Amino acid sequence: MTPSRKRAALVVATASAPKSEDLVAMECQCRRDPFVAPEPALWRERYAPVCVSCEANRVACAHTRERPLKLLVCGHNPSDHSWSSGYSYSNPSNNFWKLLVCGSIIPNDWTSEQCPLLQESLGIGFTDAGTEPGNDASKYGRAVMLEWRSDLYARMRGHLCRVAVAENREDDATGDADDESRRISSTKSSSTGTSHKSRAASFTYEAAVLAAEKGYGPCVVAFAGKRQYAHLFDAVAKKTHFGLQDPSSLPQGWPFRKTGPGATEVWVLPSSSGRAVMTKEAREGPYLELGERLREVPWPSEDVDELCEKNNL
Repeated sequence: MTPSRKRAALVVATASAPKSEDLVAMECQCRRDPFVAPEPALWRERYAPVCVSCEANRVACAHTRERPLKLLVCGHNPSDHSWSSGYSYSNPSNNFWKLLVCGSIIPNDWTSEQCPLLQESLGIGFTDAGTEPGNDASKYGRAVMLEWRSDLYARMRGHLCRVAVAENREDDATGDADDESRRISSTKSSSTGTSHKSRAASFTYEAAVLAAEKGYGPCVVAFAGKRQYAHLFDAVAKKTHFGLQDPSSLPQGWPFRKTGPGATEVWVLPSSSGRAVMTKEAREGPYLELGERLREVPWPSEDVDELCEKNNL
């Protein structure tokens, strides 16, 4: 879970000051499971489909596999409405699902209730910078956002490792696994299942780095709002433009591959909140551009090794 506000207050609040030892340690963590809100809330990270039983019991689902996503949407933090409903951007006053329809990113008749279907059907996953409910983004200060950044990166690394484990199990089953893949996954099975030691080896900072190099990250990560993206930087950018971001400008420590085959593009989209004041054209434009880009992306994703061969790399 996102660290408590009390702990966040202990973290240095300015970018120029040295980082606390706790924060430095957090920046190397790798979360084994997607975040699931405590009872009675229903909100969760959605990188893969969740079976009915695990959804009802509010636990991470081990019955469905994670695969490289076409699009991972990163919001600021769940609204009180989303925290209760379990669906991202479920508040009727939020324009997010209408904007996805506008960009032809999802079918015309889909709403927040289709949120659990997007991972399997369209390769679209959901997470948030912060994993605590609240309707006012401005109340979360710099110290909190620094803790959120570390936790978000740890959760993204966990996703990379879970994809690597799933991909390499499939390769092992078909005999296609290479030495590097086995090194990423380290999933040595026995008659009783995977050993504790090998499971631990699959979820480390180093394993996540290797998984990113293999191109197991999403094709696109889209931040639905400037604020959570700007706070990924040690020095908060005074101005952030909408649309595709230059790979050379991405924040230090970004977990996914920045360039080359299997790289993850980063986009920043206007906030879909009804509170954000802007014209309809200005709000819809980046979603239309993203929709055009996503229509070029094959789903499921192409194998990175095949991409390298295709481009003589």
